[in-house]
Amino acid sequence: MFRSIARVVVPVGMVSVSVLASLANAQQGMPNPITAPNPLTMTLSIFRSNMQDKIMKSAVAMPESKYSYRPTKDVRSFAEIVNHVADISYILCSNVKGEATPGMAAAKGSKAEIMAYLKGAFDYCDGAYSGFTDAHLNDAADFWGVKTNKMFILTQLANHDAPSHKSGDTLDAKGPRE
Repeated sequence: MFRSIARVVVPVGMVSVSVLASLANAQQGMPNPITAPNPLTMTLSIFRSNMQDKIMKSAVAMPESKYSYRPTKDVRSFAEIVNHVADISYILCSNVKGEATPGMAAAKGSKAEIMAYLKGAFDYCDGAYSGFTDAHLNDAADFWGVKTNKMFILTQLANHDAPSHKSGDTLDAKGPRE
């Protein structure tokens, strides 16, 4: 009986240790906001960077011929989603920076134009995070007429990008999923 139990427990134990070691190694490369001088701002920045990276990769991977794809007439096309993410990035980041919203060009049509516009918006937002500290998170801000703080605006920016990333997952380079 002991041998029967050992035949199951030992392999399961070895696999468990291997999986846990792999997870620990994978997490070592992750930034740790707890040790950052501004942990709250760093947390928002990590989330934002992760979402922007995924959105940019979706935009790169999507063939230009599929940028106009829309699952139904009531849903934005992939190009419209990407343009919208860029528009909102400019609007919210200018709010955090205390600047007037940069002149947003009309909707872009080609993949190259859309990607340049998206990259410009993400680069602009980098300036909102650059030099930003936790001490500024409670500074006053305006969210379409509602008085709030800058942390709310930065959180909305990250929250806004997350569903757009999910749209990118759905509308990936393989086209619509069945």
